[in-house]
Amino acid sequence: MSRRTSALCWLGLSLLLACAEEPDLRFASPASTFSAYRDALSRGDGDAAWACLSQSHRDRDLGGDLAAWRKVILGEEGRQLAREVARREISEERRINERVAYLQFDRSTVPEGEGPFYYFLRDPDGWKITVHTDSLFRAELEAAIENGQFRLNAR
Repeated sequence: MSRRTSALCWLGLSLLLACAEEPDLRFASPASTFSAYRDALSRGDGDAAWACLSQSHRDRDLGGDLAAWRKVILGEEGRQLAREVARREISEERRINERVAYLQFDRSTVPEGEGPFYYFLRDPDGWKITVHTDSLFRAELEAAIENGQFRLNAR
């Protein structure tokens, strides 16, 4: 390859990288996603809170209905959720692999009757909140267990 061709390739690559979108830092880690979710709920911003949820969770568990979600967030149920989420303190962040992760919360900050975990799937634009019953999350977790990336502890 000539110097001129090499220089042109380098210039083209540099321009391509410069034009690439910067990753959204709100979703850079499970903890940052949780923080963005907590902030959105505290502001009553249904759109921003919705963006923190995985596509599969939004579609399957919330019916893909952003308008209904906005109403919930602005109502008493949303204010209650905001208060409960605001209380939670992270005790552990665990990335099982590049696709699944969880946050464990200090038990004293979790409402009675609720589990101390938030589960996460990595979507194309970053880490997003899901639920343990999400079939995509479960499939990814089972694959991680089979690959030896995660082991369930018997208690």
